[in-house]
Amino acid sequence: MKIVEAGDFEIYNIKRSTIPIVLNCNAFGSGEHETTRSCLEIISKLDFSNKTILDIGAGTGILSFASLKKGAKQAICFDISFEACKNLKENAHYNCLNNIYSVCSTIDAINSQYDVIFANIYSSIILSNVNNIDKLLKEEGLLIASGINYEYNFETRHEFEKLGYETQEVKFLEDYVTMVLKKCKTKI
Repeated sequence: MKIVEAGDFEIYNIKRSTIPIVLNCNAFGSGEHETTRSCLEIISKLDFSNKTILDIGAGTGILSFASLKKGAKQAICFDISFEACKNLKENAHYNCLNNIYSVCSTIDAINSQYDVIFANIYSSIILSNVNNIDKLLKEEGLLIASGINYEYNFETRHEFEKLGYETQEVKFLEDYVTMVLKKCKTKI
């Protein structure tokens, strides 16, 4: 990922797609942390055409912005931090995105289903919300999860595999793991 400073903002160019993202970073998700970088690398390889996105713990909104600029139809971003939600809305404006919505709440406030879910958050939060995440992801949808400590890698995958998910990719980073899991169709 190439980072170019521009005053108080940073412009991020996502590999292979050269999509610029402008951020005023007052929340987590500047693109510098290894978990965010690995998610951006995964985004650069995927087709987001007409997909709906749910971004759990969205921070600045960088993952949703990248997906929207790669063709996603809509992104719903939520965070428990009011400051993060406020920063995300500002960043959406800087990136001329109007198909993104910021929700300052917990996962219980979300009740639709999405094609792709991002969860770049602590392992403990992912593990305590496995069933909630499953209810929010459409069949054949992708969960891109990061921020998972090595010691929770197998447990996290196992919990989702019990619900019928297939592991598409696992990236071992310096301190964390990023994984892409696909929700398989329910067998009739």
